[in-house]
Amino acid sequence: MAKIDLSKFIDNSLKAEFEAKPYDINKDRAKLVARFEAALAQFTGSANVKGPKLWKAKNGVVEFKAAVNGVDLTVNGATTNYIPESQFEPFLNALIEATNEGAFDTVFTASAAAPQASQKAPKRERNVSDASRLNIRVGGFRRGGKTDAQIRKQLTDEGVDKAAIDAAIAYKRPGK
Repeated sequence: MAKIDLSKFIDNSLKAEFEAKPYDINKDRAKLVARFEAALAQFTGSANVKGPKLWKAKNGVVEFKAAVNGVDLTVNGATTNYIPESQFEPFLNALIEATNEGAFDTVFTASAAAPQASQKAPKRERNVSDASRLNIRVGGFRRGGKTDAQIRKQLTDEGVDKAAIDAAIAYKRPGK
C-alpha cells in the first residue's frame, strides 16, 4: 500500500488568517459619519450631543481636527483645518458625503494596521521597586490570614531571596 503524503495539503501558517475577523469598511464609514453628524448637531445646537468635540470656534473661525482609531484624519493635506464659521455646517455635510463615497477608506486601513492604543492598552507601570512589591504581597498575605511562617515558606518556595523575605516580613507601614 502506498504511503500518502498529507503534508502537501496542510499550511499551518494560515492560523492567523483563519482567526481574523472579516473586515467590513462600511462599519468604519458609519462610525465616522456618526461622529461628523454629532459634530454637526453640536455646532448647530439642534441637540444636546455628548462625546468628544471635533471642533473649536473662536473669532468667527472653526478649528477642526478628527482622528480615526488613533490616526489623524488628513483633509486637504492637513490634520488641523480652519474653516469660516459660516461655512462649517456645509463643510461637515461635505465630509459626511465624502466619507460615504469612500474618500477616507485609506485612513481606515492605516488605522487597522497601526497599533491601537485604545484597545487593551497595557496598564501604566508605576515606578515601584521590587522591595515595595514584596512588601505589598506580604501585606496581602497577612490580610488573607497567613502567618509569617506560612508567608516565609511560600516566598521561599517561589525562590525569593531570603534577605528580601526577612526585610518584607519585618517591614511595617509607618503609622501602623
